[in-house]
Amino acid sequence: MELSEVTGIRRRRDPDLFLFAVVFALSGFGLAMCYSASAVYAMSQFGDAFYFFKRQLVWFFAGLLILLAVQFIDYRIYRRYTRVMLIFSFVLLLIVLLPGVGHHVKGAARWINFGLFSFQPSEFVKVFLVVYLVKIFSAERTENHVARLLFPLFIVAVMFVLIMLQPDFSTAMELLFVAAVVFFVSGFPFLYMVTLFILSIPMFYLLIYQVDYRRERLLAYLDPWKDRFGNGYHIIQSFIAFKKGGLLGLGMGFGEQKIRRLPEPHTDFVFAVIAEEMGLAGTLLTVALFCFFFMRVAALALAAPDDFGRLLAVGLGILIAAQAFINMGVVTGGLPTTGIPLPFVSYGGSSFLSSMFAVGILLNISRYRIDEEKTKQAAPISEVLF
Repeated sequence: MELSEVTGIRRRRDPDLFLFAVVFALSGFGLAMCYSASAVYAMSQFGDAFYFFKRQLVWFFAGLLILLAVQFIDYRIYRRYTRVMLIFSFVLLLIVLLPGVGHHVKGAARWINFGLFSFQPSEFVKVFLVVYLVKIFSAERTENHVARLLFPLFIVAVMFVLIMLQPDFSTAMELLFVAAVVFFVSGFPFLYMVTLFILSIPMFYLLIYQVDYRRERLLAYLDPWKDRFGNGYHIIQSFIAFKKGGLLGLGMGFGEQKIRRLPEPHTDFVFAVIAEEMGLAGTLLTVALFCFFFMRVAALALAAPDDFGRLLAVGLGILIAAQAFINMGVVTGGLPTTGIPLPFVSYGGSSFLSSMFAVGILLNISRYRIDEEKTKQAAPISEVLF
């Protein structure tokens, strides 16, 4: 039994409405941008300008239902089911690799096709992994840091390899980054983290520089105009969208780059469409919303009544925030081109539903606060119990 339960300082309250509001704002904005960015393409391919919008609207309401349901589930319950989550994750990552089961798009088998919709397991696997790592590192501490690190590290490595086999380098790297953040904030010695990074350098060299298309993407990132109609094409078209947008943009729906120029305008490069149609003002507003999102998550993490809640809030917050800023970094040329969607805004069901699931957990954590006055009174008991 936790100290907070003994002292009665863990009280159920209303969820963080500011967090809900910013997620709802981003999701609603995403619906508008989904239609604006995809209408022309949808009309030419499917004869229906609302094709992608209608599908995203379904995901929006499904995600909203998931969020509202999950925010009532006590976040501590997830500790009991981490084994189930891990097994489920491994099964999904293996199934997607099976011939005839995994749905191939542009040479990558990242989806499981159910006919009317496709499901990308790795999006949910990232959330499950965060819950597992948080459970391990929020448990009672031990002096044997090496032993406590090895098994979780093995789990992360296996998931990394399975995702790389799809192949999905960007998601695999995001998974590693979030795992490293959880390791760090859980209190592991910084020397261990530096050692792991040094040991991983040869692996990154083999995965990036020794694979032709990844090496070419890296070179295109350094000088996109050297191959402007090849690997540099994506980012150059994004630059043009930013240039045309100026300060206030051309107006929603009036962007030109999304018409057979900007690749994936409603998914990976939707931020470039925002830049062209809403200008610098729109991009800064989007960045501000994500910054506000992370600030709210940081606040509820600091107010969480136990280590599990604090680490879980940090892990899930970093998972969403990192994905957002990686996407914006790619679109603005700050990072090499990679296929990571903008959370809540880009078209896509798997990413949206997994993000809403994570936000539901965050909202539940926000329902519990530490009563400072009772915490002070409980100090003598804490000294006895710990």
